[in-house]
Parts: sequence; structure tokens; C-alpha cells
Amino acid sequence: MMKISRLSMAMAFLGLSTSVFASDFSLPFINVAGLGTAYSDWATSASDASTTYSNPAGLTKLTHQQLVVAALGIKGNTRFEGSSLTPAFPFFPQVGLSGSSGSKISAFLPSFYYARPINNKITVGFGVTAPFALGSNYDKDSIVRYVSTRSSVVVVDLGPSVGVKLSDKVSVGLGIDAARIAFTLNNMFGPPLSFPGDSEGQNHLSGWGYGWHGGILYEPLATTRIGVSFNSMIGIHTTGDSELYKPNGLVFRTTNQKTNAALPARTQVSAQHDITKQLTVMGTVYYTNWRTFDKINMKRVMAPIPPFIPGPGAATTFVSIPFNYHNTFDYSLGLTYKATPKWMLRTGLQVMSTPSNNQNRGVADPIGSATVLAIGAHYEQNKQLSYDIGYGHSFFKQQSVDLVIQPGDLTRLSGHTNTQTNVFGAQLNWNIV
Repeated sequence: MMKISRLSMAMAFLGLSTSVFASDFSLPFINVAGLGTAYSDWATSASDASTTYSNPAGLTKLTHQQLVVAALGIKGNTRFEGSSLTPAFPFFPQVGLSGSSGSKISAFLPSFYYARPINNKITVGFGVTAPFALGSNYDKDSIVRYVSTRSSVVVVDLGPSVGVKLSDKVSVGLGIDAARIAFTLNNMFGPPLSFPGDSEGQNHLSGWGYGWHGGILYEPLATTRIGVSFNSMIGIHTTGDSELYKPNGLVFRTTNQKTNAALPARTQVSAQHDITKQLTVMGTVYYTNWRTFDKINMKRVMAPIPPFIPGPGAATTFVSIPFNYHNTFDYSLGLTYKATPKWMLRTGLQVMSTPSNNQNRGVADPIGSATVLAIGAHYEQNKQLSYDIGYGHSFFKQQSVDLVIQPGDLTRLSGHTNTQTNVFGAQLNWNIV
């Protein structure tokens, strides 16, 4: 097995892995009702069956069987401006590129939830949602091609939950998570690994991880709720294919690639209060334990052998990718207004931070610290059917990229990214009475 120190493939996986776990998405888009308030009622809402994921203690507030179907879409774009140098040191000749490169950002996030009261104290639920998803696609001749071309990530979480009413004021809940992750990563290899033309690496992996989530809902007054929910860390082991397409037409493939990754533990604390019968204010603090996510180890990554070294032209290598994340706090504040017996209007503001640093940030995940402004509405057609719509726009700060290199590293990337994203969705709530 050929060993290569932090080769350009590692840089590419650095970018992709942050796409999965970036703090920009530590607030999962799990429903549309919460989108309208920027999820400022995360642990206190209990307005529909999606509480089976956000805080299963809220299941006790549901009085009928309910089915919820939600669909959210993320659309946006990002542009990197700066320069790249491959190889960085000490090889020759070097490929120095400068300018800009753009990518579309898109994801589709469907969710399904079901809740059923067993009696006046116990309610069970089941949910299927996609709390983490992102994708980017840079041209194969762009200035960032040796770091990333195409990346696509989807995490699907499913599992049962139960809520138990301990008293008129206190409820608790517990749920099991089975998380399925699937991702695709492509990037180009340049000199000295591929010469005179570029080679293309493609990686397709998937795997399962398991964890749990739980929560408490406390109502000290009829007009006030306080909720706390927790999501455990989920370790995920993926397997899949790593393929290498060389400029001479040769294709090398391994079907035994392995990767270890993790979704970090998260804690959410929410409070909401009815100012009047029509107006409710709410807020949430999110804490994410990113320090547990310090690196990713990848086994059997297919990479080219430099043409001046005798051999088959490709080999598998072990790659360890440092992240050096720090823990983060995010905040959101929202309002709802009951305009008529059938219509409720929503708005919210969220402030998000990023756990990454300039030296480890890739271009497959260009987004970071941001402020999100959201609006939404709820309409009750009758006792059986109601609907939610929501929209959020993210105002991202410009993010610096300065991938640190050491002697032997292959690609240096220096510059900044500018990004914008929009999230929109619709939700159907069906009370089975």
C-alpha cells in the first residue's frame, strides 16, 4: 500500500465531511412549521407529530392520531475567489491557478411523522427525516478541482419515540435514532500524482449509525412552556467504492473503502410565552459538542502513483483528515400571531456560528457563520386538515479559506467564499379522528 502524506484527496474529503457536519446545519430542517420561526420553538412547540424528533416529551400534547408530511428545499450558490498551487512543495513543475469558481448548492429534505395516543398519559410516535444534507458541484477544470469537484451528502434519520405525561405540568420523552448516511465525492488529481493530464477520483460511500434522543417539557403556567431536548452523538461507519480514472483511459477501483465519521451530540433549550391570546414569543439556545469531531480516518482511498515511480499506476492509501473543531452556541428568536381562527403568522431570526477555522475549511462546504431571517404561516382547513408554509433566507458572512500545508502536501488553497442560500417548504398535517 502506498502511503501519501495529506494528499489532495484528503483535502477533498475535508471539504465534503464538513458539508455533512457543518454548524450551518446543526439546526436540522426537520419540518416546515418550525422553519417559519427559525426553529425558535425547537423543544417547546409540540404542535404536531414532528415533535417526535425535536422533543418527544411534546407527544403528550397531541390528542389525536396524526400524520405529518413535510417537504423542504435548499437552493443557493457559492463562489470561491483566490488561488491554488499544486503541488505546493517541493515538486516541479507546479500548477498555479487564480481567479474564481462557482457552484450551485441544492438539497431536498422530505420528512414523515406519525403519532398515536395510547391513553391520556402515553403517546408513541415514529419519524423519518433528513436533518443533514448538502451538495456542491465545481467544474472539472476550475481552480479548486484538486480539492473538490462534486460532493453530495444526505443523512436520513428514522426511529420510534414515546412521550409520557408525569403530571399536569411535566412530560418526558425518549426516542431511538437509526441514521443512514450516503455521500458522493469527486475531485481531480494533478501533478506530481498525475502527469501530464489530470486524473479523476470518485468515491461513493454509505453506512448506518445509531443513537438516541430525549427531552423534558415543563409548563409552570398555562401560558408558559420550557423544554430541553438532547441528541446523542452518533458514530457512523461507512463502506463503498473508490474509483480512479486516469488520463490514459485506465480505471482503477476498490470496493472495500471504509470511513469513520460522527454526528456530534446536541442540546437544545427552549422557552415560549403567550403574551396575549394572539401573540406568542419564543426562543432557543443550541449547543453542539463539536470537539468530539476532531478528525476522520479513511481506509483504502484510491490514488494515482506518480508516473516516474514504477508500478501499476494506482494504489490505495490511508488518509487521516484533521478538523480541529470547537464547540458552538447558536440562538434563535421567534414570534407567532393568531390573525384569525384559521390563520397563524410566523417569523423568526437565527444567529449561527461555525466550528471550523480558516486553516481547515474546504470549498465543498463554503458556508459558515450566518444570520437567518424566516417567515411562515399556518392554516387550519378543518379539524382534520391543516397546512404550513415557510421560507428562510441566510445572510452568510464572507469565509476565509487558507488551507495550511506542510512539506510533502500537494495542494494549497488560499482565498475566500461568498454564499447565499434560501430554504422553503410546505407541510400537510392530518388529524385522524
